[in-house]
Amino acid sequence: MTGIFTFFLLLEINTTACTNDLFDVSLLVTLLSKSTSVLPSLYLCLSVFVFTFFIAQWFIPQSIRFANRFQLMDHPNTRKTHLKPTPILGGVSIFISVIFALALTVSFLFVNSFSIDINFKRIFGLFSAVSLMVFFGLKDDIFDVSPLEKVVFQIITALFVIISCEVRIESFDGLFGVYELSTFFSYVFSVFVFVTVVNAFNLIDGIDGLSASVGLVSTLCFGLFFFLNDLVTQSVIMFCYSGALVSFLIFNFKKRLFLGDNGSMSLGVVIAFGVFSVITTTNELNPVERTGYFIHNSSVIILALISFPLLDTIRVFCVRLKQGKNPFSPDRNHLHHHLIRLKLSHFESTFLVVTYTLILTSVALALNSWNITSHFFVVLLLSSFIYLISWASKKKHRKYNK
Repeated sequence: MTGIFTFFLLLEINTTACTNDLFDVSLLVTLLSKSTSVLPSLYLCLSVFVFTFFIAQWFIPQSIRFANRFQLMDHPNTRKTHLKPTPILGGVSIFISVIFALALTVSFLFVNSFSIDINFKRIFGLFSAVSLMVFFGLKDDIFDVSPLEKVVFQIITALFVIISCEVRIESFDGLFGVYELSTFFSYVFSVFVFVTVVNAFNLIDGIDGLSASVGLVSTLCFGLFFFLNDLVTQSVIMFCYSGALVSFLIFNFKKRLFLGDNGSMSLGVVIAFGVFSVITTTNELNPVERTGYFIHNSSVIILALISFPLLDTIRVFCVRLKQGKNPFSPDRNHLHHHLIRLKLSHFESTFLVVTYTLILTSVALALNSWNITSHFFVVLLLSSFIYLISWASKKKHRKYNK
């Protein structure tokens, strides 16, 4: 195993860029011109992705047996789509697989004297928060925690990540004419965004593969961005999660394991960390001297990347409030429920959402040279077409009821 890992770490890349990228030439140039004289970060990221995938492949069946033995199951009811009790330790499985892979990777690098800048403070801060959310989510899976208790805990977790990892939204980059934020408003707004992202990924976890697939696309994009900017710690974390998510999806689509609240909320923490880290990194880059891979309007591109969970959450909250209901009360009015009513399978629904996410993010990246406010409204307009799903579903329902 050590020989294989060393092989991946010592490979060298000698590729020259000669093709222009349709959306962003600098992305391809930066990717192909990375220096690999000492530690090839690209192969390190690929190695941890594969390594975490196989660790999760071994660990997930163990967690399924554990869940079956102790009845840690999600039982069917009128609101849910599955027909038999299913283990709910997806989040626990992913988290332990990532921790195990990351610990072995870091140990291997130090034992073999590889020179690498590991930010242990950031790793400790993030994974402490994720571990807390995993266990809190597991409590919610078993005992049904109240919405108020859930939000309070998410706020505490948000503050912990923001302070310990030193990541937050400090500027709007000119969106609506707003640039630097005051320290107080920066913290308040960052906590609000953090809690929103965590709940958004939790709320779309209603069909097989959806939350994990959107999370997979997000972690891969974040990992690539961090790699291009030589942020090894963040890129390794994201590629570890990507590998574990791919492994989980294999079991999830076979209906052998669910993500559970322990998985969807902890995944939301990782995605929120990625969002803040990308924005913080972009603010620190120098677009004039071209230090690192700079992305204009990074906040708008991130909104495009996670637009589906955000728009679905906004929609269901508004509908529930309009109907005089608690915005946190569960129902079957999410966009993924409407996709199922349109006779799409869980896999087809997830594939459609992932395709939408990739197309919208690509368009947002292609237009990143625009004025940020114009860029935002164009992306908002394009993303709003996802609401046609509920319109088509309701139209079909009315047709059958005539």
